[in-house]
Formats: sequence, C-alpha cells, structure tokens
Amino acid sequence: MSVDVLMPKLGESITEGTILEWKKEVGDDIKKDETLLEISTDKVDSEIPSPESGKIIQILYKVNDVVPVGEVIARIGSNNDKVIKQVKEIPKIDDIIDDNSTLKNNEIDDLVVDSNNVIKEKQHFYSPLVKSIAKKENISLAEMDNIPGTGLNNRVNKNDILNYIKSNESLDINKSKSDIAYSLNDKLEPMGHVRLMIADHMKKSRDTSVHVYSTSEVDITNIVNYRNANKNKYLDKYQTNLTYTPFFIDSVIKSIQGFPLINASIQGKNIVNNLNINIGVAVALPDDNLIVPVIKKSEELNFLGVARACSDLAQRARENNLEPNEVKDSTFTITNPGVFGSLFGMGIINQPNSALLSIGAIHKRPVVKETKYGDVVVVRSMIYLTLAYDHRIIDGAYGTRFLTHLKNKLENFNEDGLQ
Repeated sequence: MSVDVLMPKLGESITEGTILEWKKEVGDDIKKDETLLEISTDKVDSEIPSPESGKIIQILYKVNDVVPVGEVIARIGSNNDKVIKQVKEIPKIDDIIDDNSTLKNNEIDDLVVDSNNVIKEKQHFYSPLVKSIAKKENISLAEMDNIPGTGLNNRVNKNDILNYIKSNESLDINKSKSDIAYSLNDKLEPMGHVRLMIADHMKKSRDTSVHVYSTSEVDITNIVNYRNANKNKYLDKYQTNLTYTPFFIDSVIKSIQGFPLINASIQGKNIVNNLNINIGVAVALPDDNLIVPVIKKSEELNFLGVARACSDLAQRARENNLEPNEVKDSTFTITNPGVFGSLFGMGIINQPNSALLSIGAIHKRPVVKETKYGDVVVVRSMIYLTLAYDHRIIDGAYGTRFLTHLKNKLENFNEDGLQ
C-alpha cells in the first residue's frame, strides 16, 4: 500500500507552497526522514523529509509548481509497486487570464510584457521568499535578473539576494542624505501574498469565534528584578537569552492546568479537550510579516526548557530556519505587542485556538500599596494583560477567573517556583 506525501503547512496563514527542487526521482529508493524535496513560501524555505521508507512510485508536480497545502505531491510504495511517470499539469498563462485580460490570483509578479505587448512567462524563477525580500527592499524584476544565483540551475536563493543587498549597502554608505529625494504620492499597491493570507486567516477567525476580551493590570516587579539579576547568568551558563516571554509562558502553562477550557477547541458541535498544551508564540519577522512557532508539549518542560525553546524558535523564525511541524498544532497563543511600545493589545484568536493572551509594555508607575502602617505610594513595574477568548465555549466568568489566576501567579513570582 502506497503512502501519500502531502504539501505541508509551513505557517498559520500559509495555504500553498512552491516546489523548489526534488532531491529524489521516480523509482529511487528513499529512507524515512531522508530529504525528499525542498519547498518555499513567503515565510520559509524548508526541506521536506520522507514520511516512510520505500520506493518513490509517483511524483505529481514539477519544479516551480505552486501547490495548495494538503495536496498529494508524491507517493511512496514498496519495491514491487509500479512507478507512474505522469505528473499533474499546472494551468498555462492563457488559463490564468480571464476574458477581460485581468490576471487572476495577483500573479502579476510571475509575468512580463514584451515589446509587442504579449504577456509571457519570465525567464527566471524566484521563490516566494526571495520575491518577498525583493519587494521589501524595492528591488525591481530587471534588477533581480542581474543577480548571480548559486542555487539549482543558477536560481537566486535567499543568501544570494541578501548578499546583493549587503554589497549595495556598502557601496551606498558614503552617499549623503542630500542625494536622496523623498516624495509622497497617491498610489495603488496590490497586497502581497503573505498579507493576503494573513487577512484571510484573520477574517475567518473573526467570523468563526465570538471574541470577548478581559484585561488585568499586573505588578511584575519581582519578575523584572529576577530577570535583570540573572540574564547574564542564563547567557553564560545556559547560552540562552532570558527574555520576559518565558515567565508568561510558564505561568500560562500552570494556570491552564486549572482551567482546561482555555486550552480547548471546537470541532463541529463538540469540544476538543486537548491533552497537551502547545503554546504558539507570535514572532515579528524582519520583512514585517508574522509567524507563530509552537512549543509542543510545553507542560512537560521546566522553566529553563521553556526559556531555551522560546529563544531557539524565535531566533530560527527570524532566520527562516523553522521546520514545517514547528509552526502548526498550537492550542493557545501568546502575542507581545508590548515590545513595540503598545500599552495593551486586543488580538484576534488564532484558529483553532479558543484563547489568545496579549502582553502589553512594561512601565514603571506609582502604585498604592497597603501595609500594616497604612497605604503607601511605591514605584512598581506594571503591565497590562488582555485575554481574548471564544464566547462559544468560554463565558466571561471563566475567562476572567483564568486571567485573575494568571495575574496572581505572576505577582507572587518567586525563584523557587521555576523548578
């Protein structure tokens, strides 16, 4: 019996991937977890391992084909199975132009117009990630055609375009500001592929979940003091950057264990009570897009394990080195607009999660504290936490009790609780 190889989902908002290279051919033997092909999206380039050992009996798509997530792209069978040479045909240029000569699916970047106004395929192929970097850096198609490529068939890869940008920056470093002309013009700019996918994902979430929000002000002075006193130790002893995020993740994990609905999801008319707590952490990328790597089975990790996982995933996300299985299957999501200065945020729930925690900026403020000598005004490090939750299964009382429980855990932080 053959095993289907599916186009994997490489991000929460990704719906398709581009095949960059097949590492094996039809008829070749392959071992489980051996690299079968390389694919690309706007967010990540990734090598896809084989799900089983056996013989490749069919490859359904060619290099440069764009394939929807979940589509069968290859089949692996036994040595006795017959191979199938046939591949699926991707629509030609004539098929993606409607009766009014309007390009479908915003595929303008993949076409050029010759001197006779004839639309044709461009000679060079660029992966979605390379095109995304080029768009952000305002590199034109003509300029990209002159970049030397070191990839398969001289394809321009991520390192090639980044090196090109770096070399140009070194050439321009002596330019004076007076040489640069600035202008503001009204213009119509099509949304990029990633932004379209994020927009669609957010719209579906808004239309699926009944969003309710609760906010608490939290005193995290003890956490701030511990982090400031120990960040160098974590870097020297554990080679890990100690940020504030692991403190929130660790407290969320412990709080969810008493409020399991926060970690649940809806499937049809049923509630799915997830066994594991898979924490998704939203990471802003250098190109201003977003990806959500996931800490799987986070309830099995101690604080150091959470800190290491958080630091590792965030770093590899920004370097475009995440594996496909590291950006899926979250059961609860944390986002931190506070790092950009936001006082608090009201996020959109990341489907199929039922809740999302938004962390605001840390500010020192005068706070009234009760003591045995009376009320006193003290300076404390304060933060706003906002919980978005799906009112279809989580009522206001339940969601607010969870948030209050989380607040108490953070405010009563002590070093012994990290074990």
